[in-house]
Amino acid sequence: MLLPVFAVLTLFAGSAVAECPFKYQKPDDLGHTVDKYPQTPDGSSKKGIFYMNRISPGGSRLYVANSDGSNMKPLESNKTAGFDLHPSWSPDGQWVVFTSERRGDGQADIYRIKSDGTELNTLVQTDAFDDAGTISPDGTKLAYVSTLGNFTTNIWVKDLRTGQTHNLTDTAATRGDPASPQGHFRPAWSPDSEWIAFSSDRNTDWTGHSNGTGWEHTQTLSIYAIRPNGSDFRRVVSKPGYSLGTPQWSPDGRRILFNVVRTEDTYNAHGISSSVARVTGQVASVDFHTGRDIVVYTSGDHLKVGQHWIGNSSNIGYLIKGGDNEGINYTLPDSTHSAFNLTYLRDPSWSPDGTKLVFEVLSWDVRSAGKQLFSWDEEWEYRFIDTFPLLSNTTGRIALTEKQLGNSSVITSTGNLTDQIDSFDVYKVWSSKNKTNEEWVETGTGGAFQPTWNQDGSQIAVGLGVWFAGRNDDTGTIYLANTTGNGFQDLTKTPSTLNAGFPSFSPSGNKLVYRLWDVTSQSPLGLRILDLETGRTTNLTTGWDNTPGWSPDGERIVFTRQVNWTTEYGSRWYADRFDIMTIRPDGSDLTRIPDSLANDAHAVWSYDGRILWSSGQYAFRDECILYDQTFQPYGQIMVMDADGSNKRLLTDSMWEDSMPMYLPKDAL
Repeated sequence: MLLPVFAVLTLFAGSAVAECPFKYQKPDDLGHTVDKYPQTPDGSSKKGIFYMNRISPGGSRLYVANSDGSNMKPLESNKTAGFDLHPSWSPDGQWVVFTSERRGDGQADIYRIKSDGTELNTLVQTDAFDDAGTISPDGTKLAYVSTLGNFTTNIWVKDLRTGQTHNLTDTAATRGDPASPQGHFRPAWSPDSEWIAFSSDRNTDWTGHSNGTGWEHTQTLSIYAIRPNGSDFRRVVSKPGYSLGTPQWSPDGRRILFNVVRTEDTYNAHGISSSVARVTGQVASVDFHTGRDIVVYTSGDHLKVGQHWIGNSSNIGYLIKGGDNEGINYTLPDSTHSAFNLTYLRDPSWSPDGTKLVFEVLSWDVRSAGKQLFSWDEEWEYRFIDTFPLLSNTTGRIALTEKQLGNSSVITSTGNLTDQIDSFDVYKVWSSKNKTNEEWVETGTGGAFQPTWNQDGSQIAVGLGVWFAGRNDDTGTIYLANTTGNGFQDLTKTPSTLNAGFPSFSPSGNKLVYRLWDVTSQSPLGLRILDLETGRTTNLTTGWDNTPGWSPDGERIVFTRQVNWTTEYGSRWYADRFDIMTIRPDGSDLTRIPDSLANDAHAVWSYDGRILWSSGQYAFRDECILYDQTFQPYGQIMVMDADGSNKRLLTDSMWEDSMPMYLPKDAL
């Protein structure tokens, strides 16, 4: 029985699980290994190394199988590493179009290959993010997603005969409000090649999860359509409070199939496995011409995505994402279309005759320290590094928190990651037999965060405690440790009613700025400055402030502020929420720098006095419910001068990029 979709949806409404995206993954957590032994970056042929962290799967491989999962084999038998993802079939069933990062980790281009794994061709190759290619039924055009031009995802069309390309969704007639999300995703051709349907969060609000209290963004998608020449642009269907994604056409071109999930649940849908398993979403369709007559085809628990009409039939194939029954299902199963389970199967696409299936399978090997990444700036060599990296200008050594590759302790090393020393081991303070301490480390919610160097590079300060939502339940305190790993002391002796963390030394080494949180009232207490010579602590700010950093010249402190917070207001979402601020150490000249309405956070200083930070202003690169094990997949790294001028994007991937650090080659 088919019912109106919005009447039958009963979707999970729980709050987000407080687990960190930088979670340490033990070798057996996801069935893959952690290679913590670093590659040795060089950087000598460029200005130096640009270190950064990336949160994403370790890889993705494409497979072809019968529609019941039998005879499954890799699309490319000799392909063992990297990312191949988001496949679709050509109209004649001879080719598979897909996205690949084979030019470099983080750089997505579009290719096609014969379904037997031969004759690889490049279809779109730019240094922008190019994704989700699909060939028109008449075989003459390619519709795809690209960030080329304005760094947001738009729908493009390429004429496969002439090679000419044009942007459909960023023209004078179709351009949306640049202050709002402007993502356009998952294009799909109508059977007559006259229309392209796609999903978009254009002109929606920047919203947070957990009914507005969470700082990570949710996503509200609607279904749109446009002709391949850019005319007759219109919204087909939307529903306030819901996200509608991945449109697919019925064989007769009269209806559009889509998935539907509550906006509130779009955050949990791309989080940790236990969160995904509790999200519910369904598959529905709408009459294309009227935008009405919405019909639902699925019911029950779990999130359904990747929906397709099978061949010319009324049967619908789809993916259950998460839970014990993760895998392919059908609304009308038969002898050749039966359900099968496969963990981390993603993005299924059925051949035009419905007999074959191509899909990706994610892997979760953690990147090794120093792994080479695609460089969007040809003057710098991009490399992967763990969290909170910081350069000592005196010794040329690096301090960082080993969060993805260790147990959230601090190591120090040379600039090319050799001569590593365990400078502050969390289990020299905590007990490895304490289940609470162990849980903090394994879930990524606690540990030694944001190490900072003293003036001569002989010591580091670091916050040790529980962070994120856990700051409301337990303490954090600031430790001073010898970099040799043979001595430490508690600097702030923070009582259990407070949580102190995220320290930064002044360049002179005689002062330390850090953030303070009230555990009892679960509210911020702003930034504090500890004078290490007198032992006196002064209040620098009183707002919802975090991750302070002292500038190399000592003149300013950069930090992130929840700009709309007041005691009465609480932690609800309202308009622009988190921004980058600077202030002088004496409390004067408070300045708000970026001007985007998305979240801007995690700011650090570069060696030359510029500010690096992570920004959400260019929004999601894909429908967010299709991501896995990530919390802010819209985060890209930017750089600007200290006064906010000369803003520039440094990454343009589909992943969550953060924790940047320039290492000039004279420090190597």
